[in-house]
Amino acid sequence: MTHIGRRYGRLIQMSYATRDMDAAIMHAETQLGITGLRRSESEIEVLSYGETRRLGVKSAIANIGGPGGLRQFEIIEPISGVTEIYTDAADLSAQVLAFHHIGIAVPGPYAEWQALLQDVRASGEALALRFPAKPSDEAKLCFCYVDTRRRIGHFTEYLWADPSLTGIPVAPWL
Repeated sequence: MTHIGRRYGRLIQMSYATRDMDAAIMHAETQLGITGLRRSESEIEVLSYGETRRLGVKSAIANIGGPGGLRQFEIIEPISGVTEIYTDAADLSAQVLAFHHIGIAVPGPYAEWQALLQDVRASGEALALRFPAKPSDEAKLCFCYVDTRRRIGHFTEYLWADPSLTGIPVAPWL
């Protein structure tokens, strides 16, 4: 089993949850100086704590920095489905942005993603959310949230993208 601290060198993202995407983006721009947030909205099927469910979110991502120092700032507004992943983890009424998770890149071929999932299972920590819900060797983009709140106070997300997706904003490490 690889300890989470050994993966911190691949830290790519800080993610926050919100109840109001417009207010959160305005806050990020005016108070934090983070500009260029790209908005998207999606509804996907995920595996959450062993159950296949829908998840609808609005999100905004900004890639900050350049080669060797590139990081993502992400804002997520839960809309439908398994929203408790976001609403139970943080007090979304306390401020416009509530810290939710860090994101760690999983570079390399799909076999690296499969090895990461085996490592997560061996850790004993709960797999809170996984996309795609059903594993597939044909997947081009995969992510999961591991419930690391007991040990470090927040979720940890792992993100894998097929190397053929080089240049997409959601996977800047490619």
